[in-house]
Amino acid sequence: MTVINMPNKSKGTLHSKQGLSSALKYITDPQKTNNGELVSGQNINIPSNAYDEMLLTREMAILAGNQPKENERFGFHFVQSFSPEDNLTPEQVHEIGLKTMKTYLGESAEFVIATHTDKEHLHNHIILNATNPKTLKKFQQSKSQLEELKEISDVISKEYGCKIIDRSLKNSHKKYQVYLAKNSYRKEIESKIKFLLSHASNWTDFKNKATALGLIVDDKGKYTTYQLSGTSQERKVRDRSLKNQAFMKEAISERLKENEVVYTESEVKELWAENQTIHDKEQETEIAMLIEDWQVEKETADYLYVNINIGLERAQRKSAIKIPARCVDKLENGNYQVFLKKQDRFYFVDSKNPENNKIMLGKTVAKNLQNQSGSVPLYSNNAKIKLKQLFNEFDFLISKGLDFDTSFEAIGKELEQTYYQTESILENLDKKILEYVEENKAYARPNTRILKTIENLQKERTDLHKTLKQVEKEMLYYDKSVDRYEDYLQEHTKNKSHHSPRL
Repeated sequence: MTVINMPNKSKGTLHSKQGLSSALKYITDPQKTNNGELVSGQNINIPSNAYDEMLLTREMAILAGNQPKENERFGFHFVQSFSPEDNLTPEQVHEIGLKTMKTYLGESAEFVIATHTDKEHLHNHIILNATNPKTLKKFQQSKSQLEELKEISDVISKEYGCKIIDRSLKNSHKKYQVYLAKNSYRKEIESKIKFLLSHASNWTDFKNKATALGLIVDDKGKYTTYQLSGTSQERKVRDRSLKNQAFMKEAISERLKENEVVYTESEVKELWAENQTIHDKEQETEIAMLIEDWQVEKETADYLYVNINIGLERAQRKSAIKIPARCVDKLENGNYQVFLKKQDRFYFVDSKNPENNKIMLGKTVAKNLQNQSGSVPLYSNNAKIKLKQLFNEFDFLISKGLDFDTSFEAIGKELEQTYYQTESILENLDKKILEYVEENKAYARPNTRILKTIENLQKERTDLHKTLKQVEKEMLYYDKSVDRYEDYLQEHTKNKSHHSPRL
């Protein structure tokens, strides 16, 4: 069984040169790595000099204008452990670690991996330079990304016969809604306390008005407790469990001294009712969408990975959106019902180019899933989806029974050719940037020509990415138009056959 994590002591983040140096020295210890035979790296010429090489990359980033921020990240530390029952050799464990990190980070990252054999269970230590030599910006490492790394580790470890933890969905949208219903009283308690902070004059007045709003305040014991009357809340909530110092009795009493306007209980009840009406109107409606089994890349305990094509479907990118289990209901037929909100944040994973991993808002996710499956989002307010002006033009052609001529097909071919050419140029440029940084980072400080070259290469890379995104967008419009025209042809043919005379 394979387990991958970040050390608890540092939480896996190295915030100083000393921390980076100590971590590298520890993981490359010859006594733990078969005299250094089980140490290697990516974009590191000599693993024993990794500390100096990583700092040179950081220095080049600073010279290029990416100034370090407070509490700067110098590196990340990962540990990948294996069970003795997996019967792996140290060389196999090292190979699994290399493949895992390259899949997770791509070819541009600088890291050192060391396989330790000093304990009963074999394990890899990986130190990643926080500075990306290709972009000269910092890598981001979140809890969500760590989950992604664990899943990559599982897939590769399984290829070597390792036992893998079952990661099928353990939560669901239905379960989450039940959970919210059971625990919503905490939010209601917090809302009422916050409201009363501006509408009560002293502690006694606060308690009386809280009672008028259905909130029972008990301050007779060691702790002040809160309980909603007329609800299913069984256990009282202590003030300290609300984890907000402003909600402690002493803090509330001090805050109430600032209030100058005095409200009656009836006025407070009326104002609270108005407040709730406004709040209810502002509540965002969920978007329900059907995800078919063929759209799903994989299902884990915490996430559903849904394949997604950004603009160009033919490119067959290995890209996916991570949708939390709490937003998913698995249906009996193997399909899935997902529930999104426009402002929810979802993680986009690009396996081919990990540096493109990013956060996407729910409205963007819904739009892309709709484009891919043709499934129209179901808004409870029956909001109509606005189509692009381009579609309106093709609708006109369809309504007149006009066919698309060869010029229309030529546009599609030209867009596709432009896309692949741009993508190829971009891949070559990325390799060029990486090679140039690695070759010249030791000489960057006294040489302004090197920095100017890096600046020009980065600008070219940015321009190419803009071109690629624009072509992707145009391809999306084109593909959608073709689909609509094919639907028109099928309908037109069917209507024609219905009106044909019998022979």
